[in-house]
Amino acid sequence: MLAWRDDESFEIGAIEYACRPTGRRFRSEPGHFCLLKARGEVEQYEQLLHHLESKRIVEVGTYDGASAALFAEITQPEKLVTIDRRSTPSEALTHFIATRGLGKTVSAYCGVDQANARRLREILDAEFDGEPIDLVVDDASHLVEPTRATFNCLFPRLRAGGAYVIEDWSWAHTATVGPWLTTDETPLTVFVFELVMACAHLPKVVSNVNVFGNIVLITRGAADLDPAGFDVSNCYGARGGALLARPEPIPMPSRRRAQPGADLHHATSGPWVMAARIPRPDAASGARALI
Repeated sequence: MLAWRDDESFEIGAIEYACRPTGRRFRSEPGHFCLLKARGEVEQYEQLLHHLESKRIVEVGTYDGASAALFAEITQPEKLVTIDRRSTPSEALTHFIATRGLGKTVSAYCGVDQANARRLREILDAEFDGEPIDLVVDDASHLVEPTRATFNCLFPRLRAGGAYVIEDWSWAHTATVGPWLTTDETPLTVFVFELVMACAHLPKVVSNVNVFGNIVLITRGAADLDPAGFDVSNCYGARGGALLARPEPIPMPSRRRAQPGADLHHATSGPWVMAARIPRPDAASGARALI
């Protein structure tokens, strides 16, 4: 259970977490993580993780390791694998793994590009030995091609009913544009369109797609998939492909960037405001809404 001190900080397992937007981030230290999520997003993840009861988890895009530590505290996983481009794991994450005695449970891989499918397959083969994954969280580049490459590699390895989360899909449509992205990048929305079409065209592959203000939650269907040859672009028809085809890219309008020190937690739109929450169980019937 998370013990919130205020809307920007909480504690779990004697570890402190500070929720910060990108512009106010700081380097995590042992015992004190900087978590680049707002309170609503943290609570959404807490609810989702309890609902899924995930025990085999892969996180792509680790940064300082705050999310990885939080996932480990909430889920008590059999195996949690984190993957990031940085050359070494943060001191905060290394300290967390050591003090919690999670050396055989949490594996932090660094120097890995999320689009390197061969390396991703090597890691999963070594860590899971063919066992299906319960949850994948992609919080890495937020760019279309690397995100698609990671999805094509990892989605087939989910168990039927497993969940795949893509964060920050909406960066092109929010009040601010993240400092790591430029306005001439193709919006990640294009890939979300692909996932929605795949859900309609081949629901036994993609059984459900839930789109929230800042994340997309994709549920794997029961179809047998070839991890070596899966490509989501083969999961929708020619009419769907025509919707994505444009002779020229549409330029994005210029956007007002947040001023330094702006309080993004109280913006009227953007990645710090969730459009919806994961549905709660129906209190009267005890039935749980489909996620």
